[in-house]
Amino acid sequence: MILDQVFVEVSDFPEAARLTRRLGQTRTAAVLGDDPYVVTAAFSTGSNDLAALLREIESWVEDERLYAVRFLLDDRIYMLEAGEADWDAAADALRRETPLSI
Repeated sequence: MILDQVFVEVSDFPEAARLTRRLGQTRTAAVLGDDPYVVTAAFSTGSNDLAALLREIESWVEDERLYAVRFLLDDRIYMLEAGEADWDAAADALRRETPLSI
């Protein structure tokens, strides 16, 4: 069995930690770097493990109401979309940010 990895870009550490915990229940997963955070997860090639991993990430995207995340696989960047965007939550987050002074 050969292992490969997928890398998922996540903008906030709490979200990255939740994804890592969720994926870590069934496979090796870790958070790399910082803003944007990258969650890496291992999958075995030659089986349906990649499909199962992407379905789990898709489910997490919907649960978190993120609408979409970028991921890197085989040196290519892809977009994974799921659910509906929560624009009210996004607007609230922007209002909480400190305004830039010029």
